[in-house]
Amino acid sequence: MVKRGFINIKEGQIHYRYFGDRNNNPPLVMLHPGPTSSHSLIPLIEKLGADYFVIAPDIMGMGDSEGPDIENPNVAYFSNSIFRFLDQLNIENFFLWGSMTGAHCGIEMSIQQPSRIKKFYIEFLQIYDDKVQQLLESGHAPKIKFDYYGSQFNFLWHLARDQHLFFPWFKKDKEFARPNGLPSPKQLHEKTVELVKSAETYHLALNAALKYPTKENLAKIQVSLIIPKILEKFVKKYEVHQSLCVSPSTASKEQVSNAAKQIKFHLK
Repeated sequence: MVKRGFINIKEGQIHYRYFGDRNNNPPLVMLHPGPTSSHSLIPLIEKLGADYFVIAPDIMGMGDSEGPDIENPNVAYFSNSIFRFLDQLNIENFFLWGSMTGAHCGIEMSIQQPSRIKKFYIEFLQIYDDKVQQLLESGHAPKIKFDYYGSQFNFLWHLARDQHLFFPWFKKDKEFARPNGLPSPKQLHEKTVELVKSAETYHLALNAALKYPTKENLAKIQVSLIIPKILEKFVKKYEVHQSLCVSPSTASKEQVSNAAKQIKFHLK
């Protein structure tokens, strides 16, 4: 069973999910994609708990974790907060997994303290051209406005839903449509609940990730690296995995199972 806990750091409490035998299995730190929380990783955590001691924090400002205590925090700040969280758990060396926003934090962690990371597995990450980058920066993660009509709830529902229908999610023209359809209503509800929890702060890590020099910093990584094929041209030494499970909570059972097999194959 996936369990939950809180750890105190300077800014407040970090919420995390964990599963597995700490005494006999190697630690695996899993960093979720935005804009939700470690809730999105539960199906994959359940598949990995027999082989690893899995620790999946909510990145600061998302899920049930405290928000940053500074204005305009960058990826270096979020990555440092994850190390401070792990210090409180007495986790020194570990395997690292990340997807999207979590992968950005993982890149920075691999640069900040490479000696602590056994291997870094990037489930999914994209590097955008200038046109797409500018489009994303124009509206990908807006600050939520609150009013007496509760319009924030409608907005967050559409944010959760439309990420599956369009890219970027806020562009509704046909040219931006995605082909995969929607997850179940229950899955969309759960995703929206995680967004509602962090409505005031969810955008901070997402916007920090958008501004992060991903391409340049990928090239700096000295840690053993496992990447999706889409990143091959940006790094020199790496292994390529055959998985694509960006957000396990809305992935198919087959995708989750394949992702778990790939992780177990590469992280040993």
